Amino acid sequence: MIFYFTGTGSEMNGGAVITNEALKVKTGRDYPKCNPVFALLDPTYTYSVPKFQMVSGSFDVLSHIMETYFSEPDEDNVSDDISESLMRGVIRDLRAAIKNPSDYTARSNLMWESTMGENRIIKLGKRMDFECHQMEHQLGAYTDCNHGAGLAVLHPVYYRHIYQDGLAKFQRFAVNVWGISPEGKSAEELALSGVEALADFIKEIGLPATLRELGVDEYTDLKKIADSCNLAPGSYKKMTHEEIFEIFKECY
Repeated sequence: MIFYFTGTGSEMNGGAVITNEALKVKTGRDYPKCNPVFALLDPTYTYSVPKFQMVSGSFDVLSHIMETYFSEPDEDNVSDDISESLMRGVIRDLRAAIKNPSDYTARSNLMWESTMGENRIIKLGKRMDFECHQMEHQLGAYTDCNHGAGLAVLHPVYYRHIYQDGLAKFQRFAVNVWGISPEGKSAEELALSGVEALADFIKEIGLPATLRELGVDEYTDLKKIADSCNLAPGSYKKMTHEEIFEIFKECY
């Protein structure tokens, strides 16, 4: 198989997402027996991908890594160490690919980061979160919005809701991924500064920051969408459908 795009790590896993348009349900399944036996990854085939799709797909890579990273355990572990390196890489390489769409090194790195994000290696020993993915899947099922762009809208607001419940990990994120100095900051200030750095990066790369920018209009029943979301067991903070609805409203 030759892959032309970077995002979901499909070249290394048996995962798939399908939408039942009649029932308004978008869900993912992972079948390891469907893992590709061989995959050829050629970065030059990604050069012609439209910029917005390249950026949104690359943000999906970052999202996959964050969804794994922001979960227990919080003790030092190799999975989190690898995840931090991968997140720094995605940020660096996406910036480079935006500046020069034909940057072979950046495109090559993004493909490998996508593979590493979803080949199950960084998931070893992790509970994993993926609540944002559950929320975006249902948002997409009802509005047909772009997946990576939807995640970009949701992630900062969702993290503002949960960072206090995963304070140690969010502090690590600020320092080890964004290079923010802890000097003069309380634990909460440091943790939140990493979330705001993520929000600033989303604006920098041109992805939407609100549901309105995503094309969701005032007639969309956000309460119905919130009530349809699965509640992920690995989140630092156990979500409720009521809180998801609040997040959607804040995103709007």
